[in-house]
Amino acid sequence: MTWPATRPGAAVRSSAVGRSLPSEDSAAIVSGALEYVTDRQVDGMLHGAVHRSPHPHARIVDVDTSRAAAEPGVVAVLTASDVPFNRLGSDPHNPPVLAGDVVRQVGEAVALIAAVDFPTARRAAALVDVTYEPLPVVTGADADAPTSLHPGGNVAGTIAFESGDVEAALADSAVVVDVDTTTSAQEHVAIETPGGMAEWDLGKITVWCGSQNPGLHRRFIAQALQLPLDDVRLVSNPVGGAFGSRNDDPAPVYLALLAWSTKRPIHLHLSRTETIIAGPKRHPYRTRVRVGFDRSGSLRAIDSHAVADTGPYVTAGRNVLKTSAELSSGPYATANARFDGTVRYSNNANAGAFRGFGVPQVAFGLETAISAAAAELGLDPVDVRRRNLLRPGGRHSLYGHTVSRSLRALETLDAAAAHPWWHERDAWAAESTPGPWRRGTGIAMAMKGVGMGSGKGDTARARLIVSANGEVNIWAGPNHTGQAIATAYRQVAADTLAIDYDRIHVHVGDSELVPESGATAASRSMYAGGSAVQLVCRKLRAVLDESAVVEGSGVSFDDVAARLVATGRAEYDAEFVLPDVEDIGRIPADSLADYAPHAVYGCSTQVVRLEVNVYTGEVRLHGVVCAVDAGVAVNPGTTVGQAEGGVAQGIGFALFEEYRLDDGVPVTTSLENYLIPTAVDVPPIETILVSGHEETGPFGAKGMSEVVVVPTAPAIAAAIGTATGFWPRQLPMTPERLRAGLAALEAA
Repeated sequence: MTWPATRPGAAVRSSAVGRSLPSEDSAAIVSGALEYVTDRQVDGMLHGAVHRSPHPHARIVDVDTSRAAAEPGVVAVLTASDVPFNRLGSDPHNPPVLAGDVVRQVGEAVALIAAVDFPTARRAAALVDVTYEPLPVVTGADADAPTSLHPGGNVAGTIAFESGDVEAALADSAVVVDVDTTTSAQEHVAIETPGGMAEWDLGKITVWCGSQNPGLHRRFIAQALQLPLDDVRLVSNPVGGAFGSRNDDPAPVYLALLAWSTKRPIHLHLSRTETIIAGPKRHPYRTRVRVGFDRSGSLRAIDSHAVADTGPYVTAGRNVLKTSAELSSGPYATANARFDGTVRYSNNANAGAFRGFGVPQVAFGLETAISAAAAELGLDPVDVRRRNLLRPGGRHSLYGHTVSRSLRALETLDAAAAHPWWHERDAWAAESTPGPWRRGTGIAMAMKGVGMGSGKGDTARARLIVSANGEVNIWAGPNHTGQAIATAYRQVAADTLAIDYDRIHVHVGDSELVPESGATAASRSMYAGGSAVQLVCRKLRAVLDESAVVEGSGVSFDDVAARLVATGRAEYDAEFVLPDVEDIGRIPADSLADYAPHAVYGCSTQVVRLEVNVYTGEVRLHGVVCAVDAGVAVNPGTTVGQAEGGVAQGIGFALFEEYRLDDGVPVTTSLENYLIPTAVDVPPIETILVSGHEETGPFGAKGMSEVVVVPTAPAIAAAIGTATGFWPRQLPMTPERLRAGLAALEAA
């Protein structure tokens, strides 16, 4: 017997999934009233500051903290010897909490200060006297570096795989396009810079600090302080954005160490300059791509070689390269594919997780090569892509594993190509008025895996409690980092339980209450966390549907809830393990986790319309069309918001953002000289949500927030190429670079 969704006499409950519902804290966010973790304060708290290295590579000869410790108001000055286990994680190639023997980048933390107020803490940090012996600087990911940054050399990791016979296929191709591309480091520029507060109480540490991976940060803290994991609590919400920067950020460990040492509450908030100098970046890449086609436009081979600069420590470098390898063939099908990649150490900024996770770098080369091949063949770039697309249930070009039947690459291509901006592109270009401005329209595609990949045991969990008054509380992960995930979880719960949305309350971001659910990364929050919420709600729904629980018709949910509490059946938990690929193809069975192929992918195709000033190299964007495959959009409004944010970040990657160093010393140190797109620079964005359904996802949903950042740069490059005849190979495509390329084209 089923039970009614509403109280007797109430209006019929409408479906929550598929509606654009606002986040419950949206008004507070817009008005500025929301208290972020960095806003948290208590009476009597101390303030923290960090002393950082001015050298990109140097041996630490001596650290003298006496002047800093003698400064009135200073409570503690901590160095490497004060850290019980001085490593962020167990990998010896990860950074220390505080540098003790050697510094490997400008901005590396050497000492932490706790003082009665922030000015005193900052003043004391400047008084820490460190004697350095400069060492040779490794300025890039080159094989002939002057020194080794770690035992064993500067190679942090490699990955190589080939299917078919790439060289033979290229030799037999009618057209081979060979492109060499470089992409810059990119800064995350989340609104809120890292920081928060920590308290030590009765042998337990509580840290309020933004995190995309609370479980990982708890382990970092427990290891650094040599505490039992159960004695570490991390509250990681609300946080003002992440994009990958809060994945392995050391700020939670700094806070915990200071609170543990002083036994007093401590507040720490890093400045924008500190974040830009010392925070992680998108990995800079150099990628060479060769693609071979026959005269009809059929793809014969894809050959990719990539070198990534991970900075002084490995952090996410090997995993980023792994994702680059898997997506080096994009959404295309060919019998011959190869990837050969290396990630190297340098004394440049440490590189880490960033939205897209290694895919934007290799996709820029691949999509540029495909657009150039279409031009050389005299074929429509849409027709070339359509002819070679990977189909639902098809086999991945590099690894040969099967992809899920929810793949909608073709549908995103058709949706974008049907837009007037694409099929009217020639007429629009012809309407250009006399003068320096040339019009162009470009198109590009991308595919991105959802979740951590096969062989990883990727798991999300949820916990549910029904209260006697008919309220349902759910604790679930992954964490919320600005994408209103708790709202989507509520929508999934409401429709699974068939009860009013307002009865449901979702809690995220507190490790003491929320079961471990992994990272807010890899486009897995909606897919993994939403599936865990759906599973736990199905357990309650099964009990509600039992005739022994609901006797007769017309019983309200309030009555049912009270009975469940009275009979001890009000609490449930569940976990969702992301599915592995059904057929692993050419991957050795014992190496599945090493390659971690995905079963589920999201796709996006984008069309860009722009003008280029051939005298100055300036680019004037007119608009971006973004067709995206998210399966079922649980909350269309937030899905569109994610797409628009991804496109804006892709515009920055393409045209503006370049983290520059001079012999390992940062040149771009603030938002005055590190340029990001503003509201003036971001054109109208039209998002098309392509209809789809992923059978393993909650109500058919899957992740999409990373794939939308990938096609923007190559679509812009293609539009510049069609407008001017110059096809850019280096990001960002600044006016200076475009003008130099156009001048070289004119000279030729």
